[in-house]
Amino acid sequence: MATATSRPPATSGLSSFMQALSPRVYLLRPSPENVTREHNAQDPALIIILGWMNAADGPLAKYVRQHQALFPTSAILLITCTFAGMTIPWLGLREARIAATTARAILEQDEETHKSQPNNDTAASQPRLLIHTFSNAGSTMLYHLYAAYATTATRSSFSSSTGVKGATVLPLHTTIFDSTPAAFTYQTLVRGILDGAPSAMRFAILPIAYLYVALIWVVVTVLRVPDHIGDLAPRAHNDPARVREACRVYIYGPADRITPAKGVELHANEAEARGFRVRREVFDGSGHVAHARKHADRYWRIVGQNWEEARL
Repeated sequence: MATATSRPPATSGLSSFMQALSPRVYLLRPSPENVTREHNAQDPALIIILGWMNAADGPLAKYVRQHQALFPTSAILLITCTFAGMTIPWLGLREARIAATTARAILEQDEETHKSQPNNDTAASQPRLLIHTFSNAGSTMLYHLYAAYATTATRSSFSSSTGVKGATVLPLHTTIFDSTPAAFTYQTLVRGILDGAPSAMRFAILPIAYLYVALIWVVVTVLRVPDHIGDLAPRAHNDPARVREACRVYIYGPADRITPAKGVELHANEAEARGFRVRREVFDGSGHVAHARKHADRYWRIVGQNWEEARL
């Protein structure tokens, strides 16, 4: 792993340096010269980044590049999310299936590579996957990824009872929850829609945002369709039967108007009670998914420390 103070190069859109697997899923493979470095075994084999709702390419690219600077030998899989992808389950699941197929291929290849190396028993007990998820949109897409990953386990892979090939759940990993998860209110959902829109258009789309949120209320409250954003996804993250995790860190703050700090803390407390290894990092003065922008050095130091702690 490189130092947390490394600075990534400037970049433009995602497609300028990542492979587009779909309109919402992108892959960045490490450069061949990086793969031969000594710290290859210490970096994650795969980093999965799950973006916030309607995130622009530029900010997402900065996170990808910073992860690349910290972990030069890691493959990086980015899953982006629109408002429709977050609120309509089959749309989110469709993108999650594409990501899950790619993730399994990378992780299975990594497992085969490490089987032939000395001390492979020690390596097998350490995580090779880092998940970095943002906002309730990222949390929802991670929930879909759990389900999608299970469907990628082929019948032939069931012959192995351990390891990546034999698993219907994501392999041992560490998770960074940035500004998530928490049960949402309809008011915070409206704020999320408006914050994801260009500032010049916010007033114009305000009635549409309220209409759409009212429709969701009817679906969840009147028709009794399960709430996968504020209920099913947060519960899944704390389910030991669905999550094999070495440790996790919650990054949040009291200035967040979309994901209240108290909601994140409730989820962290529940995770701890269910046996998960939890770290809490409170950021003052920075809003929703803005902690890295305002406190860059501390933020990326935490990311690096979280991975190091997961391997202890």
